[in-house]
Amino acid sequence: MKSDRLVIFALLFLAAGLGLLFGFTNGTTGLNVGYPFSETRLHLDITTTGIPVLVGLPLVAAGALLLFFALVAAIASQFRREEPVLTLHLPEMQTRRREPFAEFED
Repeated sequence: MKSDRLVIFALLFLAAGLGLLFGFTNGTTGLNVGYPFSETRLHLDITTTGIPVLVGLPLVAAGALLLFFALVAAIASQFRREEPVLTLHLPEMQTRRREPFAEFED
C-alpha cells in the first residue's frame, strides 16, 4: 500500500482543522524574556467557540489518524518483497528494423 495519498489527505485534514481552530481564535499571546533563561516565558491564551470547534476538532483527529495509518503503511512497505518482473522470452526475429540503415548505396 502506498502511503503518499494517505500523507496528502492527512496534511489536508490537519491544515483545514488547525486553520479553523486558529482562524477563529479569540485570545492573547505574551512573551517575557528574562536574564536567567529559565525565567523566559511564553503564554498563549486561545479560545475558539462555535462551529469552527465542531468542524475543526474532528478534522484534526481524522488528520492525525490518517497520518498514523500512513506511518504504518510506510513501515510495512519497507518489508515488502520485490515481485519478479514477468517477461516474454520470444525468439529473435529478423525484421527490417534490425537491418542497418544505408543512406548511400555503393
